[in-house]
Amino acid sequence: MSASEDKHAPASAVAVADNAPDSPSSKAAEAEAESSQQRTFRWWVARFPRLAWCVGLAVVGVLLFLCYLHLSRTARVTSDGASNALQAWDMLHGNPLLRGWTVTDVSFYTTELPEYMLVEAIRGLHADVLHVSAAITYTLVVITGGLLARGRATGREGIVRMLIAAGIMIAPQIGPGVFILIFQPDHIGTQVPLLLTWLVLDRAPRYSPASKPLTRAWYVPVLVGAMLAWVEVADRLAVLIGAVPLAVVCAVRAYQAVVQRRERLAAAWFDVSLVVAAGVSVGISDIVVKQIGAHGGFSVLPVASGLSPVSLMSNHSWSAVESVFGLYGADFFGMSSPGLAALIAFAHLVGLALAVWSLWLVIRNFFRCEDRIAQVLAAGIAINLAAYLLSTTPTTYWSARELAGLLPAGAVLAGRMLTGRLRRARLVPALSVVLACYLAALGYSVTQPSRPSFTQSLASWLVAHHFSYGLSSYGVANTTTLSSGGAVDIRSLTWSGNVAAPGPYEFDRAWYNPQAHDANLVVLRNHAVAANGITGGQVRAVFGRPSRVYDVGSYLVWTYNTNLLDDLRPSLPLTAG
Repeated sequence: MSASEDKHAPASAVAVADNAPDSPSSKAAEAEAESSQQRTFRWWVARFPRLAWCVGLAVVGVLLFLCYLHLSRTARVTSDGASNALQAWDMLHGNPLLRGWTVTDVSFYTTELPEYMLVEAIRGLHADVLHVSAAITYTLVVITGGLLARGRATGREGIVRMLIAAGIMIAPQIGPGVFILIFQPDHIGTQVPLLLTWLVLDRAPRYSPASKPLTRAWYVPVLVGAMLAWVEVADRLAVLIGAVPLAVVCAVRAYQAVVQRRERLAAAWFDVSLVVAAGVSVGISDIVVKQIGAHGGFSVLPVASGLSPVSLMSNHSWSAVESVFGLYGADFFGMSSPGLAALIAFAHLVGLALAVWSLWLVIRNFFRCEDRIAQVLAAGIAINLAAYLLSTTPTTYWSARELAGLLPAGAVLAGRMLTGRLRRARLVPALSVVLACYLAALGYSVTQPSRPSFTQSLASWLVAHHFSYGLSSYGVANTTTLSSGGAVDIRSLTWSGNVAAPGPYEFDRAWYNPQAHDANLVVLRNHAVAANGITGGQVRAVFGRPSRVYDVGSYLVWTYNTNLLDDLRPSLPLTAG
């Protein structure tokens, strides 16, 4: 053997030994690889339930959205929702503050309008925007309501809680129920940010004197206050059903801790800070709305604040009863025959009964209840009902939209308060049958035919005959504009005697500028009585005799050879009607 071979032989031997199957280094590498694989496997196993839960929730959400989209299309688009769609379109095209707009006492500026903008950015401007947005909103109400009902419960307890809450809300009643819950921007959309706010509060770190609450929970009141202000900018009803109940409940809890149990003030810090956050949110939202107006943004009509006379209390009470039954899908009043619709309504009495039972449990033990969320929801229901009965709001069945928050609040209460009792009484299988009936009712509702907007035929006729700008009543104007996809602009008028002016609300003053637009037609309803206050006599008194009259089904189209905007008076309404 040569010297060089002798020199490299030991190194080669070491290399061979290192690469041998039974060498210590090889075994260590294999053990490390196997340990790494096991850690990866355990990581996925530990997170699989949560991942599966999220995927399942997403799938359920998509299925519910598709069902609610079909359900929403059974309602006919009207001017209230059409107005909000036009506002979102204006914001999307360079007018984020809605300069020149006068809206009702509810702007939806920070809630539904951004949602409408997103839908319109994807799908454009047309009547179906209302249905898509409504389906998204109600799907979020059902899912967030179920999550809030679940609370911190896990396992079977948490699932049953979610199913009870979601089941109560899952199948709105065809007709009035769909119109109020899954149709256009209204107070049901306000419930989404409110439910999210209560969800944040519910999942906040638990307070105890030994866990340094000032360092653990300081951000929760700040976040809750900011979220309340967010929704209060859009809908002042959130003050009544959000900020006020939270302040009342937390003030009671703080009083019990400091005065009755004689604990240190630090023990009540969390509740005191939530009282402050609720009050500050009201002030901030008021400042934001005023600043928007001061910077040329939209004007909001004042909220009707009159009190109803005692003589109307009986009518208001029955209106509230029918409204609550309708919200829960159990409105069987006035049904002429006990058909399938009546059976579905009677089945929904179970959900209403669960909500009433849970509300009673919270009220009966209000000052001993440990569940802050249950207290807030119960207080919100009581305050909302009391305000409804004492106000001048109840006029028609559609006034039930002022009570829309009673549905998710009652459903969440049922899930949080009754699950343990129902499981101990072995009633969960019976409720599973009821839930199956609700799902069957939802399936039946989805099969109902879609309906076009109220003025779709008029919009199509105007487009086909190349008309582009005109005037009409509020009930006709914005609906027709939306139904035409913006190809025809019909602007609303309000009348005082023989004086016509822009309005009464949901309008942009720029629409009536005669230097920018040429309005040469007026649309009236094709019958002798007034339509939203507009009669043929009023139109002739302001604009004169038309050059031509077209009979378009349910409508009359009067055309002129002049710009009708020159004959309008400037006007700003004082109330939302």
